[in-house]
Amino acid sequence: MVVVAVALWWFMRPSQSDEHIVYHTQPLSLGKIESTVNSSGTISPVVTVLVGSELSGLISQLNADFNDEVRSGQVIARIDDRTILSRLRQSEADLASSKASLTQLKAALKKAQTEATLAQREFNRTKELRNKNLVSASELDISETSHELAKVAIETAKAAILVGEAQVEQSQSSLEQTKLDLDRTYIRSPVDGVVIDRQVDTGQTVSASLSAPTLFSIAQDLVKMQIEADVDEADIGRIAKDQKVNFTVDAFPERQFRGVVSQVRKAATVTNNVVTYKVIISVQNEQLLLLPGMTANVDVVLGERENVLRVPNSALRFTPEGATSSATSARSWPGDRVAQLTEQLGLSDLQQEQVEKVMQGMREAMQAARESSPRGPGGPGGSPNDAMKKIRSKMNIELQSILTPEQMDTFKASGQSRGAKRRSGDNDYQPGSVWVLRDGQPVKVEVGIGIADLEYSEIRARELKEGDKVIVRAQKVAE
Repeated sequence: MVVVAVALWWFMRPSQSDEHIVYHTQPLSLGKIESTVNSSGTISPVVTVLVGSELSGLISQLNADFNDEVRSGQVIARIDDRTILSRLRQSEADLASSKASLTQLKAALKKAQTEATLAQREFNRTKELRNKNLVSASELDISETSHELAKVAIETAKAAILVGEAQVEQSQSSLEQTKLDLDRTYIRSPVDGVVIDRQVDTGQTVSASLSAPTLFSIAQDLVKMQIEADVDEADIGRIAKDQKVNFTVDAFPERQFRGVVSQVRKAATVTNNVVTYKVIISVQNEQLLLLPGMTANVDVVLGERENVLRVPNSALRFTPEGATSSATSARSWPGDRVAQLTEQLGLSDLQQEQVEKVMQGMREAMQAARESSPRGPGGPGGSPNDAMKKIRSKMNIELQSILTPEQMDTFKASGQSRGAKRRSGDNDYQPGSVWVLRDGQPVKVEVGIGIADLEYSEIRARELKEGDKVIVRAQKVAE
């Protein structure tokens, strides 16, 4: 029975010669392609003012709530002022007392001056009488001493007046400070805007110690918003001011909003060894649909082309059976790239050999990533997925161990220059290839690959036109 079953299977199995390959094709089309860098960020007002309190105390009144529109100078809260009013009355009384004391001291000065004048006259008369030998010497001494004491009394009175004036100024300053504290019990909005957050309630006690506690957050203008997006270091070289931005939010998933890059910040943020840069995107929010704190899924438009010849990304990844992966592209990696680096960096023979190995490994890794990615080459920002970023990062680490610091700086500058050329439209087209059917057999056609999106890549080829079909995949079928 076993022999019969094996024989039956042998005669009924499909023969290799009975299999043939079916090629699936898609036509080239004309249309729009938009190349982007994708990221995410948080929507926030351009100006958000945190309103705090410089005083500690009990919130006695709230005049503004969430979403209320407020004007600059408007009282939005009150702090219990009873303690301040008590201090104010005390300060006013202290000032009045200081002024009264100063008046008394000025009167004492006038009295001392009068007494000094009388003592001067008495001394002069006694001196004349002594000259005529009509009074004794002791009487002259007593008169002179009285005169000197009167002059000392004047100086003492003047010093007391200075102290009194200082006390008046101190009382005046204390009164002004108390009035200022009383004014601070009125919490006013510093700007025209909308209250987006309130952190206190009536009856709550606030404590102003080293820093003023935040009571309200006021957005100056909800029509002009911004997005703070975190862009990976592998993509930041492609981002520039005034680039267009498309983004969506979870609240309106079917709606696309627009913005523009207003700032690319140079300070890096490192999180778990991943380096990102802040990109500020200006957004107009006339319909007030966008709210502070929303998460925006951002696509920064690097380039867009209208009415260009487009090829499915899967066609650029296709390789016929028996052809090598390198046959799908006419790119001169790694040889020409190493030659360029040798000229730019002055590589030694040993460095050339090491760099060529690194470049070859990078190309193989990127080719494998492209073939395994459903997004195709040239996805958002020219990076099919995060694997591409990791590959570039690994390459940079390996090159750092090969190149000198000066060579590494030149290499990085060269990469930034190439990125700038891509942004400006220079040297956009990279060599590549697609496969077409001719007489039932796949034939490679060299093309120039331009910008790309998730589905299509722009190509230039003399031998191809709209409607021509290119191979996107192959399938073995038993006859």
